[in-house]
Amino acid sequence: MDYEEISDAFTRANLVGSPAELHGFLSGSISGKNFYSTESLVLAVAKFLEVDTERVEDLGDMLVNLYHFSINQINGNDFEFTPILPNDEILLSERLTSVGEWCQGFLYGLGNSKFLSNTETPENIEEALDDLASISNIQILSDQDEANASDSESNYTEVTEYIKVAVLTIFSELNCIDDTDSGLTH
Repeated sequence: MDYEEISDAFTRANLVGSPAELHGFLSGSISGKNFYSTESLVLAVAKFLEVDTERVEDLGDMLVNLYHFSINQINGNDFEFTPILPNDEILLSERLTSVGEWCQGFLYGLGNSKFLSNTETPENIEEALDDLASISNIQILSDQDEANASDSESNYTEVTEYIKVAVLTIFSELNCIDDTDSGLTH
């Protein structure tokens, strides 16, 4: 599953939105233990995108496939989670915009989770959330700045790597809390 595939599905469904933000939303929801049936997934995404459910249904199998891909990616034991972002041939300014949108979607999905609202947030999760909120407000370079910024690509790579670590930290910490809580409740 990649950015272009999601973008093509958005175009076919005549939806305006960011594929990165949708993946971020799903990843945040999953991290916060909001799991969906196919029907509830369509409703949640329609609410997130602020469109009618029929428009989201036009995404077809791509939405369900993306959702299951996201679950498998975050739950994987190989720590291979990667936010879905445009490929490296796209202008850096557009990729940075997508990074900000991905983080916004993640924070929205996690923020709407029932699990997170019912627990005290550990310090390292709060720190990661603060960082993701800062990244979501990323400043886009002008074309001139982009041409002059030789370190921009390496900085972009560092930011995306940090996002991976932050998401896996949040997910594993929330799973640890859930395991501890479920062990105490008999």
